[in-house]
Amino acid sequence: MTFFCIYTQAQTAVKDTIRTVFENEKMKVTEYISSPGKDVCGIGKHSHPAHLNIFMTDIKGSSTGADGKTQNFDLPAGSTFWSEADTEVAINNGDKPARLYIIELKNQ
Repeated sequence: MTFFCIYTQAQTAVKDTIRTVFENEKMKVTEYISSPGKDVCGIGKHSHPAHLNIFMTDIKGSSTGADGKTQNFDLPAGSTFWSEADTEVAINNGDKPARLYIIELKNQ
């Protein structure tokens, strides 16, 4: 599934994108690109199985979990972390586009 929208500011265009860049029977790798104020790694409230996050750009954002608690984050490019399965709304609160990869293992 690929989702596109155009965001323009000061002659800069960003395509908010969700695209599968690799998938086989063992894993799925999804690239997410989000402009400021947009969803970081899904559209609205969404779920992920257990996964590895790899941030390709600096990102300031917030994540609101299924329990309604919001956590703010400010991560530099190159940050990685493991997340157990979750349901969230994640927003890019920074002033720059954000790009990350999520690697989901299958059949675990």
